[in-house]
Amino acid sequence: MNSATSVLESRVFSVPVSTVWQHIRTAEFKFWTSAVATVSIEGGAAGEVGSQRKLTFKDGAVQRYQVVALSDVGHSITYELIESNPSVLTAAAIHTIKLIKVTHDNSTLLVWESDFSSSSDAAAVVEDSRLKKKEALADLAKALGAK
Repeated sequence: MNSATSVLESRVFSVPVSTVWQHIRTAEFKFWTSAVATVSIEGGAAGEVGSQRKLTFKDGAVQRYQVVALSDVGHSITYELIESNPSVLTAAAIHTIKLIKVTHDNSTLLVWESDFSSSSDAAAVVEDSRLKKKEALADLAKALGAK
């Protein structure tokens, strides 16, 4: 049975939103050093709605994303998976990364949510997405100088 599936991961970083946003805004994932080998911007400029990213992962997978929404005011970016080789188990995947200022100490809450549709194996999709997000957030923490 096919149905919509969501995955959400979050993490608090002890730096201001503006610092984290510098790493997120372009959707280049340069901080994701444990999994991403190369990133190229295609079909537009960094920070431009409609632009595309081609990510080549260290395991050989290649995925192309398109930025569909970007807000400097709301510190959020939404991108859609438009191509994957090898193919993935979902018909559609929309991802949103949102940064929220924690006023108590000027830290940043990052929330990364993905919505998948038409998955033939929802449990595998959820687990894979969750593990990749945790890995990426750990790499981002390193890039931000967290211990």
